[in-house]
Amino acid sequence: MQQRFSGAGPEPSLAWLLDPLTVESFLAEVWGATHYHVSRHRPEYFDRLLDGSASVDELAGLFRPDLSLTCMVRKDDTKDRHIYRLAGGSFDAVALGKDFGDGYTVVLESIQRYVRTLASLAHSIEVEFNFATQVNAYFTPPGSQGFTPHADDHDVLILQIRGSKIWHLYDGADRAPHDMYRKEPIAIASLPSPTDVHMEVGDVLYLPRGRVHAAEATSEVSVHLAVGLHAPTLLTLITRALDSLSHSDDRVHTQLPPRYLNDPDVRPRLGALARDAIEALEEPGVIAEGLSSLSDDLVKRGQCAPVGQAISDAIGIDGRTRVMKYQPLYSRVTDTPDGVALNFAQLEIKAAPDHEDALQFLSKSTEPFRVCDLPGLSAEQQTELARSLIMAGFLVRLPDAPGSAP
Repeated sequence: MQQRFSGAGPEPSLAWLLDPLTVESFLAEVWGATHYHVSRHRPEYFDRLLDGSASVDELAGLFRPDLSLTCMVRKDDTKDRHIYRLAGGSFDAVALGKDFGDGYTVVLESIQRYVRTLASLAHSIEVEFNFATQVNAYFTPPGSQGFTPHADDHDVLILQIRGSKIWHLYDGADRAPHDMYRKEPIAIASLPSPTDVHMEVGDVLYLPRGRVHAAEATSEVSVHLAVGLHAPTLLTLITRALDSLSHSDDRVHTQLPPRYLNDPDVRPRLGALARDAIEALEEPGVIAEGLSSLSDDLVKRGQCAPVGQAISDAIGIDGRTRVMKYQPLYSRVTDTPDGVALNFAQLEIKAAPDHEDALQFLSKSTEPFRVCDLPGLSAEQQTELARSLIMAGFLVRLPDAPGSAP
């Protein structure tokens, strides 16, 4: 899908979303503690994400037709998405439009899969935070409310794209993670008076996990994006570590004894069995293996540069050629039976052991460099490695710097 940009400016990133608040200040003072409203009075600010000249109908057209993405919500009423499937399997836009006119909010999930600028923004945040990120779009008719007061089990950044919306935030009524995990209902009648935040086009609102909130459109159609920040929990890490341990330690495969559910003489032994397995988490390398598994998740979520120019860019490179790692891109270097490998997106580039320093340099790089800067390799190895990584979309060839020697 082609996206037009509104001109020069920084690439979409977490720093760009939060500006003028710095990322470091956000992490130190806001993250997980309180909501934060970035009020800009700049309606053109998000034109780099979605074409600023597009109407609401055109924006909806960017994301539509995968029926599985569409959900219709009006307070406590959620429409089954399958009712919008026609007999021939096509999408019933007329029925959806009628329900929209009746006050239902259109919810489109994971739209970063359809718009490259949103995918780039989402992955840049993933690289920054090491968290999986998902972008949903919400189209709300004038004067309507989507969900009743609720809380999300993840942090979220709200981007107001069209119209305006009033967000009701219930400070002091945050939901505990275990309550959200059990899907305990919210006692709406007992909520305190909300703090109201008026979101205009170009504004950003951060909500921490568990903050109870609701929102309603004002006098025109509202379109906002919700960037969900899905931080792994300690439960996730422990689960991954135990799973990793299961490949080498039979303690986690200990069978539960017969009649463990109803024999009172058996039950006391279960705690000892569990403690024995949990103690294995303290052994060297077990938590590191769990972290490695989470790192693999981020690697697989990455996207490389578009391939269009890769073939021509790989021709005629030498040690003086300027290149840069495609941004944003999460990568890691791992050991293999025969050497090392650079892992990124869905790819793995294997190399001999003498390439480890070069691959580590590449994985950590954020600035342009020349092919001859790759450490520990001969000139021929440098050129061959750079060529293969340009072809794979990991490296992007840059024009020579002005005034550089030929």
